[in-house]
Amino acid sequence: MKKVIIITGPGGVGKTTVAKLIEKECGYVFLDGDNEDTEFFPDGGQWMAENTDKLEKAHNKILNKAKELVCNGEKVVVDYIVFGHYAEFFSKFRKAFGNDLQIAVLFPKQSKIITRDRERECWTTGIDRIKAVCCEFEKHRDEVGEENYIDTSGQTPEETFEKYFKC
Repeated sequence: MKKVIIITGPGGVGKTTVAKLIEKECGYVFLDGDNEDTEFFPDGGQWMAENTDKLEKAHNKILNKAKELVCNGEKVVVDYIVFGHYAEFFSKFRKAFGNDLQIAVLFPKQSKIITRDRERECWTTGIDRIKAVCCEFEKHRDEVGEENYIDTSGQTPEETFEKYFKC
């Protein structure tokens, strides 16, 4: 497996659960991108156009934290929705880590995401935001790479881990 794995996708697709399994089973350090960007977005709104500069700062913070961990000999799994400027975010990570980077976009069918979101015990994303994020991920499918999109519609996070990330 690669030194750095980015697990991304819309809310409610199992990113955190899969990333935590990679941490536990494969010895990776878990880097919670959503938590890291809270410094810049304590009340949310990462996707709003007026927050572009803050989003770039948040992305740089996550990248720099990943670089630091790798420099210290760690393998890192980044759990992050990304929230915008997807191509730039992935490009920065590709430039920094090259062939030591794996990107995985967990991307079940939209109806499945909405169902999962409603069933979550923690905060929910909401239908409108799910549709918007799905649309953004669709726009960047070619840039990110079709091979990096994983349809997890019929899988539990544990099954996704076993199929795509087993160490």
